[in-house]
Amino acid sequence: MKNISFDNPYWLIIAIPLLLIIFVPFFIAMNKDNRSKGWIASLVIHGVLSLAVALAAAGLTYTAVMTRTKVYIVADVSYSASRNFDLIDEYISDISDAMPENSRLGIVCFGKNSVILTSSGSEIKSVKEAKVDDSGTDIAAALDYTSTLFSEGEIKRIILITDGCDTTEEGSIISAVERLTAKDIKLDTVYLDSNLKEGESEVQISDASYTPSTYIDFKTEIKLLVETKGESDVIADLYRKNDDESYSKIETTVFRAEEGINIVTFALPTDTAGTFDYKAVLSAASDRTEENNSYLFTQSVAGKRKIMLVTENLSDVTAIGKLYSNLADIDTYFVSSMKPNIPYTVEDLSQYDEIILSNVDIRKINNVGAFVDSLDVVVSRFGKSLITFGDLSMQNRDHEAFDKLEELLPVSFGNANKDEKLYTIVLDVSRSMNDTSQLTIAKDAAIKLLSLLEDGDSVVYVPFAGKVLVEQGWKPMKLGDIVDFEGASANMTYRQWLYREIQEAEPYQGTLLGAALEEAYSNIKNLSFAESQVMIISDGLSYSFENEDAIDIARRMHDEDNITVSAISVISNVQQNMLPSIAEAGGGTHYNLQRAEEVADLVFATIADDLTESVVKTETRVNIVNFRDDTLEGIISLPNIFGYINSKAKLDAELVLSVDYEKSKGAVVQVPLYSYRDHGNGRISTFTSSLSDDWLKDWDEVTKSKFFGNLLDMNTPRERIDYPFDIKVDCTGSSSAIEILPSHLNPRAKAFIKVTSPDGKIEEKELAFNRNGYATVINTDAVGRYDIHITYSYGTHTFEAESYFSISYSPEYDAFVAFDIGNIYSFMRNVGRVYTDGKVELDINKNEVATYKYSFRIPLLIFAAVMFVADVFIRKTKWQDILNLFAFRKKKGVKK
Repeated sequence: MKNISFDNPYWLIIAIPLLLIIFVPFFIAMNKDNRSKGWIASLVIHGVLSLAVALAAAGLTYTAVMTRTKVYIVADVSYSASRNFDLIDEYISDISDAMPENSRLGIVCFGKNSVILTSSGSEIKSVKEAKVDDSGTDIAAALDYTSTLFSEGEIKRIILITDGCDTTEEGSIISAVERLTAKDIKLDTVYLDSNLKEGESEVQISDASYTPSTYIDFKTEIKLLVETKGESDVIADLYRKNDDESYSKIETTVFRAEEGINIVTFALPTDTAGTFDYKAVLSAASDRTEENNSYLFTQSVAGKRKIMLVTENLSDVTAIGKLYSNLADIDTYFVSSMKPNIPYTVEDLSQYDEIILSNVDIRKINNVGAFVDSLDVVVSRFGKSLITFGDLSMQNRDHEAFDKLEELLPVSFGNANKDEKLYTIVLDVSRSMNDTSQLTIAKDAAIKLLSLLEDGDSVVYVPFAGKVLVEQGWKPMKLGDIVDFEGASANMTYRQWLYREIQEAEPYQGTLLGAALEEAYSNIKNLSFAESQVMIISDGLSYSFENEDAIDIARRMHDEDNITVSAISVISNVQQNMLPSIAEAGGGTHYNLQRAEEVADLVFATIADDLTESVVKTETRVNIVNFRDDTLEGIISLPNIFGYINSKAKLDAELVLSVDYEKSKGAVVQVPLYSYRDHGNGRISTFTSSLSDDWLKDWDEVTKSKFFGNLLDMNTPRERIDYPFDIKVDCTGSSSAIEILPSHLNPRAKAFIKVTSPDGKIEEKELAFNRNGYATVINTDAVGRYDIHITYSYGTHTFEAESYFSISYSPEYDAFVAFDIGNIYSFMRNVGRVYTDGKVELDINKNEVATYKYSFRIPLLIFAAVMFVADVFIRKTKWQDILNLFAFRKKKGVKK
């Protein structure tokens, strides 16, 4: 900054009268006779003298900046920003034109590393000339490097031009910005929009779904998630690495990729045990980026499954061993009257792929409660399979372990208790139930329950809306019992009357759920029944603010009078209604009924009448319920069976095979023969007949081999995990977070990791304990496979795990990553300004600069005095004398 100024600029006006006083008399007095060179010289001197006096009076000063400003442009030239190089050059040119006085400009370019493109004050070059590693973006390192280029005593400014996408450790940029602030370096940022533009074409593999560890001869596949911009004809190839490190192509597919997400599936060979490296590669003519067209992954194939068999029947040992043949190693635990030492902890059970309970009374297992709890964990969390065959002795008996196990199974086993039971139906007929056919479905559900009740069972019906009615006190459902209720037709039975009352119920205003429960409770609490159940059928929305009252009433019914309260939410958001809490307080079950079709799918299988027979020993036809299930692949029909355990399929179970059970009154119901349900990450299956004895005597070996082979394949875990913890790997740029999550946290345990990177470098460290497990961060900036070996130990127990993960390409080449200006605001944190158009304001704070100020008042006055003397000399001396004086001096100088 350079500046000429005046202390009193209005004094410049005096130059006008001074000049008039000088020039007017001169021109009036001057004529042809007296005009001489001396007079002209005097006139000029008087004019100059007047201006000097005016400038001195105005206080002429000169101000110059002494502090230098140094500006460095830090330009992102990584691959993601490559389409914006011309724009970056344009931004740099605009910034250069806007540079203040006494400033210098330098340019630093960065990608994975940083280099100086233009030294401070040198000629500006295009960023296209920068020689950097463009496979990554390290903004923090670029800022730290640039901060070392400044000197003391100068104004320091950095202008960062970037799309804000960084491939290094999260949070490092914030620390770098804080370090700049501590060094008094001002930072502004220019945002680059590096997102794919309209008309650009791109194809990339963004992710994949596959099983890292599987079993020999087990069907498995990889699904590639292929993202595209525009439409493209794509060739996808799958390669497998050979022993000599070369790759062989094993499959090719050609497809037309639509814009958006495309799924490409390859079947993976599992005919050989071992660990195999694969590579999937895409090629498309219109693709802009080839670096993101490959995906590396590793799959391990186990030679055999590991099975745990618990049984009381020696014949089952032979039968199950024959089914698995050479595909499994089976550890058999034979249960007798003496409780054997059967593994029961999660750590013990996690080594097995499948656990089979066959014809065994689990009460004979040592630590049976812990055993069942561990079954729950290894199935739901670690994806194991639980398979039950035959009689588990769960019917007609009460035991806490039976209750826990039955919660897991896809069926509920029967109870031969024939005592009369009381059912109370509390039906919501409010107007809110009439919005989306809830009332119709609720009526169907109530009628379905009535159809399942035995003649000896009694019913109380309580409809409610803005008021509560007890239509009739308790009464048995006897078929021939004619009722004489108000409005009943001639010869109408109680069952028929209830059907009509439910079907003809009309919606009313209001919802008094708590009051309805209270009314039901007052009618049934003093009745003597072996079993009493209440079923609420509602959308669960009460408008009388009585939620806590309803829950409290259900709790009192269960705790004080042993009445079970269950509930059905009809087409309702379960999270917004109170029914789950009511069912929990009442010791019952909550059902979420979202579709009319579900009413017929055994909604009340676990609350309707208990079966009258536990073990059915009779020849029975096998019904195929779900022909499309993979268990029935290659099977058209199955022979009859000669025995099964009576049970009921649960609502969330997949019923594959059933048998017809004829009840004592001639009614026929379908009873599960084979059904299964997913439980968390695993599966639980139940075959209610027995593999041994004569129950399957009509099944030849071919039939058994086909069906049970399919059954066992269907129950093979999706992934092979033989250790009691989860391994989570989160790859974020050049580093990856690895975490192990044990089934039970033990702060005294130790966890160690050994990582072998693609270049053979080995890194070993102890994982740090946190509230969830053990974690660490490792460097993963190289592309390829990383082998990890984890050792987890406590006390005398040690568990080891081998796993693999691959980095297919640098995140820098992710063409579909979202470049958002919000990323820049998040690390700038109001430290400087963020620009979107490159028009950076380079204003300098005057408090930051040092200046030099010079006043011309004294020199001008001295100059005016000198000029006055010169004027007197010129006017008193003839011009020739002046010339002679200078000539004399010149001659005198020549003589010297």
